[in-house]
Amino acid sequence: MRVWRNFSMAFLGATFFFGMAQQALAFGQSDHIVIADKMVILEQYEDAKKIYRKIIDSSKPSVTVAYAHYKLGAMYKRQNDPDKAKEEYKKGLYSLKKSGQSNHQIAKHLTQALNVFD
Repeated sequence: MRVWRNFSMAFLGATFFFGMAQQALAFGQSDHIVIADKMVILEQYEDAKKIYRKIIDSSKPSVTVAYAHYKLGAMYKRQNDPDKAKEEYKKGLYSLKKSGQSNHQIAKHLTQALNVFD
């Protein structure tokens, strides 16, 4: 029963993040986002971080870059590093602002994640 519950929770979480990834991909297709998200599901966090960083470093400000910052922030939060998490969330919001996408749905998630620390 416990295994089924853990599986159900993992599936629900994956479905939620997959939906957010689809929003990001609609504005900038990136196979790397899909790969990194799968690594997060498999708890391969260090590899996922490298891919998200590569996306950020090789792209101009965009929704996809904001999503990568969001995912990095979530991983830092999970690893009990709130300062790095906040920094990533702020960078994600800045990326949206700079790209003219401040009203994109991911902005709401970044703002909510950032408000947890206040």
